[in-house]
Amino acid sequence: MSKETVISVGESLFLVKGIRRWGLYDFKKGTITIIDKKSGDLIVALCKIQISATQKQIFLKNHALPIWNQIQKLGISKRLFKANPQIIDNKPFFSVCWLELTNACNQQCIFCYAEANPKNTSFISVETARKIIQETRKKGFYTLQLTGGEPFLHPNFWEIVEYAFIVNFPEIEVYTNLTPINRDDLIKLNQFGVKIATTLLGPNALIHDKCTRTNGSFKRWYQNIKELQSYKIPYRIAVVRTKENERFISKIKQFLYNEKIIQSNKLLRIDDCRPCGRGSNTDVLPTKPQVYGLHLNINPNFFYLAQRYNTCWAGKIAISSNGDVYPCIFAREVNVGNINKESFSKIFNSLERKYWKITLDQVEKCKDCELRYACKDCRALSLNTGKGLYGAPVRCNYDPFQERMLIPVEN
Repeated sequence: MSKETVISVGESLFLVKGIRRWGLYDFKKGTITIIDKKSGDLIVALCKIQISATQKQIFLKNHALPIWNQIQKLGISKRLFKANPQIIDNKPFFSVCWLELTNACNQQCIFCYAEANPKNTSFISVETARKIIQETRKKGFYTLQLTGGEPFLHPNFWEIVEYAFIVNFPEIEVYTNLTPINRDDLIKLNQFGVKIATTLLGPNALIHDKCTRTNGSFKRWYQNIKELQSYKIPYRIAVVRTKENERFISKIKQFLYNEKIIQSNKLLRIDDCRPCGRGSNTDVLPTKPQVYGLHLNINPNFFYLAQRYNTCWAGKIAISSNGDVYPCIFAREVNVGNINKESFSKIFNSLERKYWKITLDQVEKCKDCELRYACKDCRALSLNTGKGLYGAPVRCNYDPFQERMLIPVEN
């Protein structure tokens, strides 16, 4: 494919070249229109000719009327061939630091990517946790997610949270199974402005407890989610789809909406079990994996970032309780280093050079796709399924080799 893959063709309009066709990105309307190769090539050729925008439009009317009619239908004729405003080059946005406080857990979820269980005994030291929090905040990270294992089992949990609060981390989130939380914890969650993330695995105790392999976990989860509501503590809920609960996903949704745990107008995240840790066991993975449709980010910031960095794990770091560093909590076979043995600057440099900069221009199938600068990627899934670091995306059903013409794709 030619190096010239992105062409400015008008005000807030860009063409991105695919192997068989072009994608017309319209940032004013937030849409992408799929254009056949010949039509895209003609628009690109006209862009390079030193004549006025009006003359170029007249040429299309006189010599390529079908293309001109489609341009009018899209409502972009007044912006076509007009100059784009200068956009500053974006640097990677430092977003999430996943900090695993422990590999111990009071549950033994069948899919746990960290293989946490009650017998594990690794707890990160307060000193090391402080160092990580200080360094990542200094770098500009926005969200600190304290996870595990079960983070509330850490004997110095609140000391670590308080330090993150003191250094002014904009967002502190705890990923917890909810069962260890007590009244004092609820008060402190409010005091430090901490958000909660949690997982529901079944619509009742029979299914949920079977997935957690812990009797009483559903009852305790339900009690504490209601406590979070009463204390007005922000929370989000994920549902992990496994072989054990895949038949009950609709009932899980119904339970959450009926109990007003999630408002009916809010999107509920359903994610297939990741083939990582205990989740790599074929007896745990769903019988029929979900095939995901297009979920595109059609905006200039994402567009420019996607041309330079990976659209998922760029600007993210995952650190285990023993100090091992990964580019993602699901990419545990990719050890970038250890914060107890190497400097943060060396680790950050390695992350950016080897992993953050893997754009979709380097990934199989994606590199041939005209939608690649609006699409979010998951390299961890490619690794976990044996496709390698540059393997084709696992959950994408879009075919860049298929013939397609002038189809609008919205956010």
